Amino acid sequence: MTGAQALAVLGVRPQTLYANVSRGRIRAKPDPKDSRRSLYNSDDVERLASRPAGRRPAALVAAAAIGWGDPVLASGVSTIEKGRLWYRGCDAAALSESAGLEQVASLLWETGDIRFGCGQNAGPPEQAAGSPLEAALIVLARRAGAAAPSLGRSRTELVIGGLLRP
Repeated sequence: MTGAQALAVLGVRPQTLYANVSRGRIRAKPDPKDSRRSLYNSDDVERLASRPAGRRPAALVAAAAIGWGDPVLASGVSTIEKGRLWYRGCDAAALSESAGLEQVASLLWETGDIRFGCGQNAGPPEQAAGSPLEAALIVLARRAGAAAPSLGRSRTELVIGGLLRP
């Protein structure tokens, strides 16, 4: 079908028609009678015209994303493992029984003792470092295993992520 016909069926502006072609939603080919014009696949146009107009509700978008598998969001703050929620290495359920709001906030913001309130679900106890250099290397090694790479990230991103102090 011609561009005018496709626009009439879809009820959109030419820019939207061109965007659908560039995104591969509508196939197009040059018009053999006039190389300056295109012909649009009528099946593709009809399929798009039958869709509801406007943006999809957020719940539908989220449901479709989950349908592809579990969402993956890299985070140094929390993780879900074997059906349990963990905050910085502490089981969130156990934390809720032993720590108050301020302690959990301190844990999340890395301003307090990371193992406070974790009880038996905490990792191995921290060992005292023999020198400031050794302590720095231990912290660096711990962060290297858990934090996102810092290369290419701005200072502001690193401060927000807790990798640098303001």
